[in-house]
Amino acid sequence: MKRIFINSAPSLGYRVIILILLSIFSWAGAIAQQQLTLHGTVTDQKNNPLLGVTVQVSGSQNGTITDASGGYQIRAATGDSLIFHSVGYATQIVRVGSSPVINVRLHAASRGLNEVVILGYGTQQKKDVTAAVTTVDVSKIKDISSANPTKLLIGQVPGAVISQTTGSPGREFNVIIRGLGSLGASSNPLYVVDGFPVGTSIGQNLNPDDIATITVLKDAVSTAIYGARGANGVILITTKKAEAGKTTLSVNAKYGIQNLPVSLRTKMMTGPEFAEFKKESFIDKSEFYHNVTPGINDIPIDYRYPDSTKYSTNWLNEILHNNAPYQNYNITFSSGKTDMHSLVSVGLINQDGSLIASNYRNYSVRANVEGKVNNFINVGLDLSGSYAELNWINGTEGRSDAVGIALLADPRAPVYNKDGSFNEYIGGHDGIFGWPNPVQNLLQVTKRTYLGDGLATGFIEVSFLRHFKFRSTANVHLNYNTYKQWVPSTIAHTNAPPPQVATENDNLNKTLDLDATQLLTYSNDFGAHHLDVLLGYDAQEENVSGLYANGSEYPNDLTPFLSSAAVVTAGSSAGGWSDIAYFTRVNYSFKDRYLFSGTFRREGSSRFGSNNRYGDFPAVSAGWRMSEEKFMSKINWLSELKLRASWGETGNNNIGNYSSLAFLNPSNYVLGGNFINGFVVGSFPNSKLGWEKSNQIDGGIDLGAFGNKLTFTADYYKRITTSMLLSISIPAISGFTSSLGNVGKVQNQGFEFALGYKTNINELELWANGTFSVNRNKVLALNGPTKAIWNGSLYADYNVSKVGRPIGMIYGFRTLGIFQNMDQIAKSPKQDGAIPGSFIYYDANHDGVVEYDQTDMVEIGNPWPKFTWGATFGGNYKNFDLTILLSGRQGYDNFMQIQSSTVNQDGVFNVLEDDKYRWRSEQNPGKNYWPTTNYWKWERESNSRYVHDASHMWVKDITLGYSLPQGKLPFNLRIYLTGDNVFLFTHYPGSNPDVNNNGGINPGLDDEAYPVPRTFAIGANLTF
Repeated sequence: MKRIFINSAPSLGYRVIILILLSIFSWAGAIAQQQLTLHGTVTDQKNNPLLGVTVQVSGSQNGTITDASGGYQIRAATGDSLIFHSVGYATQIVRVGSSPVINVRLHAASRGLNEVVILGYGTQQKKDVTAAVTTVDVSKIKDISSANPTKLLIGQVPGAVISQTTGSPGREFNVIIRGLGSLGASSNPLYVVDGFPVGTSIGQNLNPDDIATITVLKDAVSTAIYGARGANGVILITTKKAEAGKTTLSVNAKYGIQNLPVSLRTKMMTGPEFAEFKKESFIDKSEFYHNVTPGINDIPIDYRYPDSTKYSTNWLNEILHNNAPYQNYNITFSSGKTDMHSLVSVGLINQDGSLIASNYRNYSVRANVEGKVNNFINVGLDLSGSYAELNWINGTEGRSDAVGIALLADPRAPVYNKDGSFNEYIGGHDGIFGWPNPVQNLLQVTKRTYLGDGLATGFIEVSFLRHFKFRSTANVHLNYNTYKQWVPSTIAHTNAPPPQVATENDNLNKTLDLDATQLLTYSNDFGAHHLDVLLGYDAQEENVSGLYANGSEYPNDLTPFLSSAAVVTAGSSAGGWSDIAYFTRVNYSFKDRYLFSGTFRREGSSRFGSNNRYGDFPAVSAGWRMSEEKFMSKINWLSELKLRASWGETGNNNIGNYSSLAFLNPSNYVLGGNFINGFVVGSFPNSKLGWEKSNQIDGGIDLGAFGNKLTFTADYYKRITTSMLLSISIPAISGFTSSLGNVGKVQNQGFEFALGYKTNINELELWANGTFSVNRNKVLALNGPTKAIWNGSLYADYNVSKVGRPIGMIYGFRTLGIFQNMDQIAKSPKQDGAIPGSFIYYDANHDGVVEYDQTDMVEIGNPWPKFTWGATFGGNYKNFDLTILLSGRQGYDNFMQIQSSTVNQDGVFNVLEDDKYRWRSEQNPGKNYWPTTNYWKWERESNSRYVHDASHMWVKDITLGYSLPQGKLPFNLRIYLTGDNVFLFTHYPGSNPDVNNNGGINPGLDDEAYPVPRTFAIGANLTF
């Protein structure tokens, strides 16, 4: 397969870099200036000396730190500005005059609009930010039992829907920022770790304990700097670095247990109940079809006497791992007392799953060193690596996998035989489907993934001419992913008892990602004017290779290796993509109240056609700090008030590789009696395939009141995605029926609100943060003959996207009740074969006939919430601290496809306990909710009976901590108790209202996912 490179422009970029480097050396002589030796003392509000305060000359890398007495010494020129900065204190800037002595008193920082915000390729004070940006205060939620960093976003980011779609250990949470923006390309956000864009998945490389800050970029002016990869939002993660002036050793340890609450366990029929169900079903069919009530001896012996049922196995309980341990250990050593700061951390996460045999283990190490070589050169190196092992993390979801089988298997069968061996085949008699033993399946089938991940980032930064910096960064990311599945001959198949043919499947995938970024920045003050300018160039290339093999017909189950298989098939694959970009950003402020920001990025991607390879992505924003105006000075309670607005354009290239090209597929033929290997064109090329683009406007307000004790942020946004990447129909005379093209338009608009409050009452500190979001999604256009995009099937659910409606609405038959008698059927629109006890379906086109296809299907559910919210409450009293995290979504639906099996009235599966109240006759209609067992048609199709309101509120985390009084011991110690997924408040009948088996444009499907457990843990933070 031919790889596409973008090689028409990089030479220009490298020429620019060479010129910049030459300029550095030519201007180096201008660095030296006449300077003064300054000294002084830095103290706090109580006049106590402060150790470790950073003192830096503005616009340069010339800096030092204060000693134990608060003293410092530094050289600077008259007219320079000294910046005094220390964690927990408000930064002060002092102009250098003629006196060599400068004493400074720092005040405790009031977090709010003055904090520093991390943005793409730089930072900015929040008061100057004109973009929609959310910074997650990781320190407030650091104790959450999290094996993946995405969990830290829950309830913290207005405009983002964070869902724990599965309880599988180590798995990422689903993140959607400001709605689903595409019908054909991925809508996942971009993750950037320490400046390196790692892609739309954070993977398992990053230990949450290593995270220092998380910043979420949401509008176009903040994300356009990342071009095509910023269309769905950007999540910036920075890892911990050593604090200046400090050497610390910290140890964090946590141990907990996990259980699935009884209230979240699907309640199926017991053995006797299922036998009674089978008996009643047999009687009902006989009476309906033959008008005969069978005698006791006419009923099959397997369920003739339900009360005498020998076994009653709760298969779901049997596969659950009660009190599954969760362990998280992290050791960090950091040193910041010299010009070179360093940090090393080692972590272990060991988590057993809530299903037996499933577990996740991750070993991680991270090391970074950063500092100055001299007054104008800074360098840094960050190395991280991880090794993870996942057992039975995948392959557990859906009707035919671990959890689904446990729900459907016959409860009248035992787990073990009398001799202690596994009962290998469950069911398979009296009309019951046969299944593998769910317990044996989990214990004896191997489904194991090994992940090796390494990331290296290095940079050199040169400061020159006082106001210029040049930074060159190189990143390397290497990932190995191997998977092994082994199914021995002792494992049954559906309706097929053992022995079966043993099979093995092995996969190996390797990804190498290379990235280089060159940045030139200029920062200066001109009286009342401040100007920051960034020029950048970025080049990235990713190469992926794969190897897979399958084996079968093993002589025995003792050697689960491909070398023992009689039949082996193998294959390999390779692919990749490349991307280059030139970008610039200008930030300008006047009198610290009139703000402007503009970005522009020109980007080329190998994924698009040769005629549309490059895309341009501009963005502008403006802000007005009204609180700085004279006419606002009399409003004493108002600390900060800023109005801002932005417009910008971003792109999306998440369509996979080589989508614009034609493929050659193997096609063998016979010529002259000989077998010939050949190829045929397998897809239609599209050289015009171009960027999917999103235009977004944003208007916002940032407010601080009462000394920033109260903060409030509100945003309105409207994003329109055009030139959507979709499969379009083409004339069959071409030899193909479809090709990928740029068609369609989608709109997302909504409101976001964030409110924060904190106060002190003597020794009691209280704080609270809340978020509230509303998003409305709409398909505006589908170009071409396609009027709607249907995904799904008659016996699952349909997600339909059509003009004027949100993406992926749930479609099916609308149920109007249950037919009670033949007279009611005769007076209703015709449903071929309907009988008393069948669902009554709505005749959507009013033609008098309910067609057994899509004709009469309508919207039966909306998978998108009316609003999403989160709230975090906390308090500190003396040495005690308490944090409570809540999150919720309101007004959305899930389609419980699993119910089409768990209330399958055929009697081939076990059924829900609630099915005892199904319709049996006009005189015994039960709850008039579930249909009759006499017939199957008009019952299992995609219909509104399986649609349920999934509105919910999670009490996600409760943490209570106690810190030992300082000075009593030669170290600081905090111990805490924490609970995760503590309470769920919902009317949803499934175990997890956040479930989303398919995702993307097929949202809201619940086909039974890995259960989400509740976790209780005890932890300790020890610092020397």
